[in-house]
Amino acid sequence: MAYEAHVEGAPTEEVVRRLIEEAQAAGADAVEIETTHEDGDAWIRAGFTETARVLQAPLAALEQHLGARREPSFGSTHVQTDDLDGVVRAVRQFVPRLPGGSQGSAVLPPHDGWTSAYDELTDREPEMLRRLARELSDRMGAFVLTMGLEEGSVVRYVAFERGRVVDEYLSVPEQYGPLPPGEVIALGANPRLMSRLTGADADAVRATARTAGSAAELPPARELLAQLARLFGIPQAAHGYPEAAEREDAIVLPRA
Repeated sequence: MAYEAHVEGAPTEEVVRRLIEEAQAAGADAVEIETTHEDGDAWIRAGFTETARVLQAPLAALEQHLGARREPSFGSTHVQTDDLDGVVRAVRQFVPRLPGGSQGSAVLPPHDGWTSAYDELTDREPEMLRRLARELSDRMGAFVLTMGLEEGSVVRYVAFERGRVVDEYLSVPEQYGPLPPGEVIALGANPRLMSRLTGADADAVRATARTAGSAAELPPARELLAQLARLFGIPQAAHGYPEAAEREDAIVLPRA
């Protein structure tokens, strides 16, 4: 028997724990959710299976996923603007609305045309990083790039123009489970587009942003992230919130 639920937004550990508790109380052995197309991919990465965008996962598998020891993730958001005050204002207003309870944000002043934002929540919940980037891109009408390391083993970047995803790269496309061939291809980098948007050399992007069937076939993830960050002219993308918050020039936004 499946416990059915309608869920708003992407999964967090708090939301998954609540679903498990509610399903167990109802005597169910699986969870079936209805969500939006936009958030569906995030729920698949959380352990669910797609059935016409109605997602279901056995309770045992969910508990195993929740309890599994995962290497840390971190990421950052980079806005192609010199409007430091605008980025600070947007981060200050939007991050508290994200589920998961951010403990603080940090914004670094413009460097080579990029203003960078970091957050404690978006480090541990990569889906929140995507939501923050989309909001910044839409609100500021700017090109925004997220870059990060997920579970210590894969590198992802997502590029937004005016709130719309224009390119996405995941170093191991099937890290979170099998995908249709078209989706595997879609998670490869678009070197020409990224060259146009960041000024990086297209051939260098093509050579560096490779995909593979496993992380073992690629350079160490932190090294790969640093290489891509340098290519895009954003060396500050190679670290997360703790390092950013310690910088003397950081604008730190603490939260109780």
